[in-house]
Amino acid sequence: MPPLRDDVIGENGAGKDVNSNALPGFKGYPKDRDHPLKSALKWIKGKRADDAVGPYWRIHDGLYDLTEFAERHPGGKVWIETTRGTDITEAFESAHFRPHAEALLPKYFVKRAEGPRNSPYTFHEDGFYRTFKRKVRPVLKEVGTGPEWSMILIQDGLASATALSLLTACLLNSTGFAVLGGIFLAMTSMCAHNFFHQRDNWRMYLFDLTFLSSYDWRITHGLSHHIYTNTFYDFEVSILEPFWEFLPKAEKTWLQRYGSYVYEYLLIPVALYMEALKRICFVASGEAPPRPENLLPVLELVVMALLAPSFGAALWLWFVLHLACSSWFTGVGLVVAHHHPEIYHEGDAMREDRDWGLCQLDAVRDRVEITGNLFLVATTFGDHSLHHLLPTVDHSKLKYVYPVFLETCKEFNIPFSFLSQWDMVCGKYLQLANNKPNDSPPGFKSKTS
Repeated sequence: MPPLRDDVIGENGAGKDVNSNALPGFKGYPKDRDHPLKSALKWIKGKRADDAVGPYWRIHDGLYDLTEFAERHPGGKVWIETTRGTDITEAFESAHFRPHAEALLPKYFVKRAEGPRNSPYTFHEDGFYRTFKRKVRPVLKEVGTGPEWSMILIQDGLASATALSLLTACLLNSTGFAVLGGIFLAMTSMCAHNFFHQRDNWRMYLFDLTFLSSYDWRITHGLSHHIYTNTFYDFEVSILEPFWEFLPKAEKTWLQRYGSYVYEYLLIPVALYMEALKRICFVASGEAPPRPENLLPVLELVVMALLAPSFGAALWLWFVLHLACSSWFTGVGLVVAHHHPEIYHEGDAMREDRDWGLCQLDAVRDRVEITGNLFLVATTFGDHSLHHLLPTVDHSKLKYVYPVFLETCKEFNIPFSFLSQWDMVCGKYLQLANNKPNDSPPGFKSKTS
């Protein structure tokens, strides 16, 4: 019988957590984390080397061969194919809420894994996260996990507003409408982020209308940031370095601690352009395969060239469009959920109970102005704590889960609270200036610990 839990019986008969390391955090420093040209494929390749599970998929203490299951995976085969050779425990736990997914595993069991996992996180049956999942199952069974009409209306409405703004910008040769289109495009992509967490669907490709890639973000965001938030394995922390050094490193320079007050206003507008340039280099060098959806921004330019007075005018409006999109998307993304001195960052003391759900709450904050407004939730990465705990559940369904979530927090004596958006804006700069790790677990620390 394959192991489905991460706790085993020690030699003395006492329970032992096999994920506990002598020191908190991961067993080693991620391979290629500090490579100057970071990419989704480099990250997943490095994780394969670090996890060292051969051609299999590790879930808790078992190795599984999911090759034949990939085509039948309800979420799409990409999730399975991409993660071959890695430990997918956290991804498996957070993506599946019903017992039937776990019941399928014995069919694909190969052998027991040797040694503890690289990850420090736990999923004990009586721990916070598995308790929360048990409580949330009947709620999600009743309301479902897919989008409500309101989310569809927001997503399709934003895409239509983007198209209408671009049409007007081209017909009037208006830079102002191009800026407006860029803001709508950024909101469209933020909303589409909700959809690429789910099973394959056409709306997730609205994300690719920017210079970003939904395929890459399923790795760097879904499999990295969402699982290993604010740690060395969080791609969205490493990709910002050395310009935004959010980890509390003693060796931060004065410029890294305080320079972003000035230079980020030069970097934020071109951040997505830099991502596009990197992708072109990776494809040209053969490091990454070309993907058809990555040509959507080029298609934008072609359509705009047909509508604008001249190709030069279309090129300028297209440039402004993505300048505005990059400014809005990156600027908002930096201040919404993860960077504040109260929030856990790698280097800070880790909580003694390394339940994955509790560690997620340590690394996230929600904003009081956003929760309760689905439009703001969809377009500014709102309800972020619940989104991290239930990433494959549509944002429009998270409102039904709050009562169970707060009840579970109360049961585990976790004082869940909100910060204001202004607190998060100020907190970003305070965390950048911070070069001294917290000595005690920050954030949602139990009052009894």
